[in-house]
Amino acid sequence: MRIVLAALSLAALTACGPSIAAPGSLADVKEITVPAEDTQLLAVLSYASWCGACKALDPKVEAVRASQAYPGVEFFALDYSARNREAYFDDAKTLGIAETMHMVFPDRVKTGQLYLIDRSSGTVVGTVSQSMTEVEISAAIEAALS
Repeated sequence: MRIVLAALSLAALTACGPSIAAPGSLADVKEITVPAEDTQLLAVLSYASWCGACKALDPKVEAVRASQAYPGVEFFALDYSARNREAYFDDAKTLGIAETMHMVFPDRVKTGQLYLIDRSSGTVVGTVSQSMTEVEISAAIEAALS
């Protein structure tokens, strides 16, 4: 019986196709929108579906984001999965941080980091990496807000 259930589960997963990101992740959001007027801090994940660091970091960021409200903070993912630099920076422009991201990535886009960007100045005030715990990520967001 267990073998039959395992086979059926595997068949169902295979039929659904490959999963790029976990449901509810930042990477699921494919359309970048202009941040709300009262947004003080942009938490921007530089993401690619093939990036191992992204696959480790995205669920942690989502857990932190779901665990408490961060008034004045909006979370976004700049998707570099297709390695399309122009599209990446077009999305950054929509967020109002194209110049910032050009300064961060003058030569080539790197993925697997969450950048905490002061919206009014465009300054990167913090970064979050995959090695950080959820508690450390939350503390970094709080510190960037103050």
